Amino acid sequence: MDGKTQLIKNTVAKIDTDKIINYQQEYPKSKTLRQTANYIKMVQESNNEQEVVKLGTDLAYYLDVICDSGKGGYVKNTIGVKEKN
Repeated sequence: MDGKTQLIKNTVAKIDTDKIINYQQEYPKSKTLRQTANYIKMVQESNNEQEVVKLGTDLAYYLDVICDSGKGGYVKNTIGVKEKN
């Protein structure tokens, strides 16, 4: 894996998927939230560098939609990042 792919995987691993799932329960019809959760899983499982870069780019877009109050606006403050133990 090249540096870009590993950076994408490391960044995606920091996303708090539990909070995404909670937003899905609050907005069960949201296609964006479903796709976000699926893309997180696919990035983590893929070993194909081109696929990881494409999924990472798409995931960045979905996270922007979720956080931007003018687009999806699901997140009131900020998207969760896993807390360090």
